[in-house]
Amino acid sequence: MARTGQPARKNVDAAAAPTGTQAIERAAQVLRQVVAASRAGVSLQEIVGALGVSRPTAFRIATCLERQHFLYRDPDSRNYVLGDFFANLSGSIGAHESLRKLCAERVRRIASRTGDTVYLIVRVGEDGRCILRQEGSSGVRIVTIDEGTQRPLGVGAAGLAILAALPAGQQKEVITHNLHRYGLFSNLTEKKLRQQLAATRRQGYALNALQASLGVRSIGQVIRNAAGEPIAALSISGPAQRINDRREELAGLLAAQAREIAAELAR
Repeated sequence: MARTGQPARKNVDAAAAPTGTQAIERAAQVLRQVVAASRAGVSLQEIVGALGVSRPTAFRIATCLERQHFLYRDPDSRNYVLGDFFANLSGSIGAHESLRKLCAERVRRIASRTGDTVYLIVRVGEDGRCILRQEGSSGVRIVTIDEGTQRPLGVGAAGLAILAALPAGQQKEVITHNLHRYGLFSNLTEKKLRQQLAATRRQGYALNALQASLGVRSIGQVIRNAAGEPIAALSISGPAQRINDRREELAGLLAAQAREIAAELAR
């Protein structure tokens, strides 16, 4: 006998997926689509077609992924490509632990002597990864990058120093690979980057002025391995006036330390 007064039992299998789960599945589908497209990226209309949703819904999903740095929208093509979150996953501090240990005391001494923040950045493919940071004693806290963070080579004084030291062919490949990402950093353009690279080669050290509007400046020096390959860089960041007033002194200090580290690596 049928029971009365009870709500009809829903077919669980036929029920729609929970909204939260559906959103995650759609986001994952977009990421898979962008990975498959590689450097060409994916247009918003292609996302609409793949998800089978309205354009506003597709835009909301893509915008959310962009805010979390999973995606980046190229300002020229308007296509979506993978964002910096995934670049940050491609390297590991552990892989560079020996270099970190070798440089730790030197980095501490530089920070103590100059009073400014010192960084050790290693090359990881087309990126530079911060594996060591030591704040200075000047009382002015300047933190331009955290340990474990990656940025495209060419961004920041250390990344600029590494990129400038690469052979022309490798340098071109790195710039081409990172071109869609540079605009995220103080609207860095290819023209500005190439001007900075030329200045770095001419001076023998990198001077980053992209954050000059914030009153911050950085100076960097490349570190080479036993084969002469640029594998890392040291940089100092501080108030622009402090860096400008001691520019040659700081450049000489970094160069001396970089030579000592290179000699250690060659043993």
